[in-house]
Amino acid sequence: MIKHISTKGLKSLSSLDFSCKNLNLITGTNSSGKSTFIQSILLAKQNQLPNVGLNGELASFGEFKDAKNFNVAEKEISVSITFSSDDTYNLVIDEDGIKNNDFSLVTKSIISQMENRFNVDYLSCDRIGAEDIYKKNYSVATDIGVNGEYAIYSLDKYKDKPLEEELIADKSSYTLNSQVNYWLDYILGATITTEDVIGTDFVKCFYSTSSGRFIRPKNMGAGFSYLISVIIMCMLSEKKDIVIIENPEIHLHPQAQSKVCEFLYFIAKTGRQLFVETHSDHIFNGVRAGIATGNMDANDISVNFFSLTMDGCTKNTVVEFGKRGRILNYTEGLFDQFDTDLNRMLNI
Repeated sequence: MIKHISTKGLKSLSSLDFSCKNLNLITGTNSSGKSTFIQSILLAKQNQLPNVGLNGELASFGEFKDAKNFNVAEKEISVSITFSSDDTYNLVIDEDGIKNNDFSLVTKSIISQMENRFNVDYLSCDRIGAEDIYKKNYSVATDIGVNGEYAIYSLDKYKDKPLEEELIADKSSYTLNSQVNYWLDYILGATITTEDVIGTDFVKCFYSTSSGRFIRPKNMGAGFSYLISVIIMCMLSEKKDIVIIENPEIHLHPQAQSKVCEFLYFIAKTGRQLFVETHSDHIFNGVRAGIATGNMDANDISVNFFSLTMDGCTKNTVVEFGKRGRILNYTEGLFDQFDTDLNRMLNI
């Protein structure tokens, strides 16, 4: 698990300290540094064996001048990640390339070093929607792709795989397929069936609602195709994985978004660590409701509101919750648009 992340000099992140918990929500105004913070984790990951610098498969920034903070006189980009073991991974990049890339180990052992070469499962906001057929992945079948392009193939290939006890929400069956369908049904009221297109490099899928009729993905609401990759990736992740999801709420009804919040918390309690970028007030209020009802422990959740300072640098306000999910340190812009619009309607 990651305990703390410190990022300096990367785009708007002049100097950002981020304390991590099991479930980390990153929200805030547009262009306030949310995606850049996510990219800082991906930058650190892609520079572990081998070193690739600023441009790799997970994150790509262009030239150093494009990536560095242009509001202050930064000459280096650094990402420092401290793990629960207190071991620290340090990455420093300047205009000449990688300047430092190593671990500071509390326990100087190969085992400790290998444990901290953390695994990241990343799903971007650009994930694919409904398709008639989906590609197979012949390299790493459990890798669903940063855009979820291999999610359906991974589900089809491993649908009969038994999952660990902590991931079982529906105890009628312990398979990947049954647990994926439990959550899909709970959130959107449908199930999915996959099928290998024999003799091709593709698989296909169908959805089924309470009518029992099989429906092509393109004839279902867009939210189904965007959500299914989120569920599959989380279910295929391993313990100690860092799971990063951008905007899990895409194309989902408010009720479904609230249920997605329950799903994310469920996954975060199974030994995975989640970083979720979101603009959803329903996911945010889902956390508040979970704390209020006692179904979620505030100590497991970190909600972070990003905004820009006058000099264009990212500021992170960690939201504090009290009893009944009450916000103790309200910040202007923190999902307050409903109240603002209501006041306008009431002419207050």
